[in-house]
Amino acid sequence: MEDSDIVDLYFSRSERAIQETGSKYHAYLTQIAFNILRSRSDTEEIVNDTYFAAWNSIPPARPNSLKYYLSRITRNLSLTRLDYLLAGKRHALEVELDECVQYGQDRGENMCEDRELAAILNSFLGSLDRRSCAIFLARYYYGYQISEIAEKYDLSERQAKYSLSKSRAALRTTLEKEGV
Repeated sequence: MEDSDIVDLYFSRSERAIQETGSKYHAYLTQIAFNILRSRSDTEEIVNDTYFAAWNSIPPARPNSLKYYLSRITRNLSLTRLDYLLAGKRHALEVELDECVQYGQDRGENMCEDRELAAILNSFLGSLDRRSCAIFLARYYYGYQISEIAEKYDLSERQAKYSLSKSRAALRTTLEKEGV
């Protein structure tokens, strides 16, 4: 079933929308949540929470890309759960990206600044070659482990780490030029 048809089911408040969403995106959403949480039970709960959040947000939202709309919900829910589970412990992805972005105490409270940062990040990702961009997203958006990235892109772990290090350095330079 096409995404637009699934979104129409949400708008008509048909419970079939959740069934169709699950049959089309369950494995994809499960992978995203598991990459972040590394727990089957938490992952299943997050995927179910994603369906519930989609049900509650469509309508009024009409996503252009249902796949990425759902992945964003799953990722946000997973990161919120991870924050709860770690309760103050720092996550490896956060430590790695801290090299590039220094958050102030009120960072994230200003939606305009968040949009500007998103635009800068999108521009930065567009400037990367395809493979570097895919590796960067695999690590920092989808939460893959270094070993998984190396396997997926037929690299050694050292090459994967080097690619990520090089991309982080380029991101840091970009952010400094933009005054972030």
